[in-house]
Amino acid sequence: MTMHSKQFFRRVRWRGLILALACGLAAGASMAEDVSQCPANTVPIEITNETRKGTEILFSAEKITGAADTFQILRALVTAVTDHVTERLAKDKLCIDSSTGSKERSLLQFVSWPVIYPKDREPAQVPPLDARPTDSCRITSPWIDLAFTRKPVPRIRAIVRWNERQLLADQAVLAGAKNVPPGAAIPFKMDEYNRFENTYKESEIIRQGSPLIEDRIPPDLLWLFRRAAQTDKLPFEIPVGYAWSTVMDKGSERQTRLVFALIDHCFDSDGVNVQYNSILDVADLISLDQYKIPSSRPPAD
Repeated sequence: MTMHSKQFFRRVRWRGLILALACGLAAGASMAEDVSQCPANTVPIEITNETRKGTEILFSAEKITGAADTFQILRALVTAVTDHVTERLAKDKLCIDSSTGSKERSLLQFVSWPVIYPKDREPAQVPPLDARPTDSCRITSPWIDLAFTRKPVPRIRAIVRWNERQLLADQAVLAGAKNVPPGAAIPFKMDEYNRFENTYKESEIIRQGSPLIEDRIPPDLLWLFRRAAQTDKLPFEIPVGYAWSTVMDKGSERQTRLVFALIDHCFDSDGVNVQYNSILDVADLISLDQYKIPSSRPPAD
């Protein structure tokens, strides 16, 4: 090979290296720009959590505290819903504005409602969602209120309710109860709950049934009481607690899947505006048979 040929190939190799390096830097800059414009996990969250001491506002699922079963379920719900929304935004290649103070800021709000409230407290409330903008999806339901807009700026706002009594209402409806009030179920006051429990014990356990019991106890609470194994060996509060723990455990996973289905319905629909008042209204989104909790009771001691 001549000296001229060697110099020619040397120049070609250097040009190739320079070109490859330039392309790599450009691609890296492009990727960095994409990441900076649309980072992962950009949806801020706000959690209104109920504890024995009162209401607390949190901004991270890891800071949720309280009764073991309740805080674990709430933490799992917050984490699962946040991840699901992030995955849907990534799938649809949507970048949202998460900057504090922005009018177009996205936000996921979670509200925890225990089934029983102290006499001197009311269920925690959050401001309702804004009026529905043009060309957006809007869903109102007992489980989630959702507003999702793609244009001109992608924006998602949601109020997700972990409502323990709602689990009872849903299951009572699926079990055939006809007089369950529509909309979000309101937690019981402590003295109110105690009165219903005493009524049930006197009628169903001591007197072995009463034809008027359905008129004296809310159908969702009656559904729970009748799941509890009746035994003379234990106070009625113990089997009721066991039944309630089972409902919480099984129902929380079902309710999370329902929230997923409602979110997906918004992402997959073009400007839908719908209100759901009962678990029966979402039969086209989920399997009601899978949502229903089997009515078997624990064995009596």
